[in-house]
Amino acid sequence: MLRRISAGGWKESPIYETPPVGPEGQGPYFNQVVSFWYSGTPTRLLNYLKGSELVLGRKPRGHWNSREIDLDLLYYGNKVLTGRPQVPHGEILHRQFVLVPMNDIAPDWEDPLNGRTVKSLLVDLLAREGKIPFRTVTGEED
Repeated sequence: MLRRISAGGWKESPIYETPPVGPEGQGPYFNQVVSFWYSGTPTRLLNYLKGSELVLGRKPRGHWNSREIDLDLLYYGNKVLTGRPQVPHGEILHRQFVLVPMNDIAPDWEDPLNGRTVKSLLVDLLAREGKIPFRTVTGEED
């Protein structure tokens, strides 16, 4: 669905299986970061992401609960926006499941809020938290 709206420049990280963040009793999550050029507005892109979640079967369960799909708008070029959408996404600096795959495709990308590279943000986060377990999901799996 995202490739359909991409205007080029497509990059995607491996898919990682990671432990859940939030309430106990949830299974592991699959995480991936993709990057692409887009010619619409940030609001239009966010609406497309949320509509795609519905098409793919996401059911409302409340914040931090298990979900079928979750598409987040992390960055929109170098734009800084408050409100909806908020870009950069407010939790990027605290989420290994975002920074690890992002580092795979754009280690030298500079966060427009602090001018630091993804690689340096990840190094700092790992120093604070220690590395959480990541498993790369391969195409050969059943």
